[in-house]
Amino acid sequence: MRAELPWAAVVAAASVLSTDHALPGSRARPTRPAPARTACEGARAPLPLALPFRPRNGPFPDSGQVGVSVHVPAGFDASTRPGLIVYFHGWNGCVAAALGQDDTPCTDGGDPRAASALIAQVDEARVNAILVAVELRVDMPTGEPGRLAMPGCLHDLLRELLSEDLAAPVGCAIDVDSLDRVVVIAHSGGYQAAASALELGDVPQITEVVLLDALYGAQDVFAAWIRDAPDRFGASRGLGLRFVDLYTCCGGTAEASRALARTAGEALGRGWGSPVMVRDDTESEPTAASFEPSVIFKRVPVAHAALPRTYVRPILEAAGFATISRR
Repeated sequence: MRAELPWAAVVAAASVLSTDHALPGSRARPTRPAPARTACEGARAPLPLALPFRPRNGPFPDSGQVGVSVHVPAGFDASTRPGLIVYFHGWNGCVAAALGQDDTPCTDGGDPRAASALIAQVDEARVNAILVAVELRVDMPTGEPGRLAMPGCLHDLLRELLSEDLAAPVGCAIDVDSLDRVVVIAHSGGYQAAASALELGDVPQITEVVLLDALYGAQDVFAAWIRDAPDRFGASRGLGLRFVDLYTCCGGTAEASRALARTAGEALGRGWGSPVMVRDDTESEPTAASFEPSVIFKRVPVAHAALPRTYVRPILEAAGFATISRR
C-alpha cells in the first residue's frame, strides 16, 4: 500500500521542479529578457520642456505667432490610455507665462504676467497626458477663441498636432479619437474657448471641464454639458464626467457660479454634500479629498491670478488619468 505524501511535501517537491531549476542531465531553460520599450511606449530621448507649433488649425493661424505650446512629460506612454490636457489662458496672458515657473512679460516691454507653472504641475502629478497650451490673443484684454468657434476646429487642431507635429517627438502618431480622456482647463477669460470646445469642438473624449475663476459667461453651454449626460457624473473613473468650478470672492464669477451650481443640482437630481457633488461657498483652502467628487463648486481663498498655479496639480491627480511609473 502506497503511503500518501503530506501536502506540504508535495508543494516543496513542486518548487524544486520549477522552471528556475534544471533537472540533472537536462539543459536549463534560458530566461527571455523583457522586450525593450519603444519610444512610443515612453523610452524616448529627453524632449524640450515646451514644443512650439504653428498649426494650420490653430485659433489664429495668420497671427505670425506660435499657436500652441506642447509639453510631453518624460515617460509618457502613447500606447496605454493616452490622455490630453487642453489649457486656455485668460486675458492679458500667454502660454509662456502659463507654462513657466517665473513671472514673465508676454510681449517685448510688456508687464510681467503671473506664471502658472503648468509644466511642473503636470510632471509632479505624473499623469499619462500631454499638455496642450493654446495661444489665444497674446497680452490682450480679450478671450476670443478665433477659429475654435468654428464647428470641428478643435478636433482638427488636435488631430493635426497628434498625428503630424508630435508623431516624430513622441515616436508614433496618436489618433485623437482613441484618446482615453481629455481635460479642458480655462482660466479667467479662457472660458470662451472652453465653451467653444464643448459646444463645437467635436471632441467626445472630453471627460472634464475645469473653470478657474472663469465663469464670466456661456453658462448655458456648461449647463447643457452637465444636463445632457447626468448618469455619467458619479460613474466610475473610466466612464465618468467631471465639472470643476473654483471661484474667488472678488473675481466677478461668484454669483454666476452659485447660479450654475443650483442649475447643476437640479439637472443631476442629487444632494449636495454627497460623494458625487460638492458646493462649498465658504472661503477655505480645499484638501486633496475636495477634488474627488464629480461636480465641484468651491470658493477658494487665493488671488484670481494664482488659481492655475495653486490648483492644477491636485485637479489632474483626481482626473482619472493613467499614471506614469517612476522607473
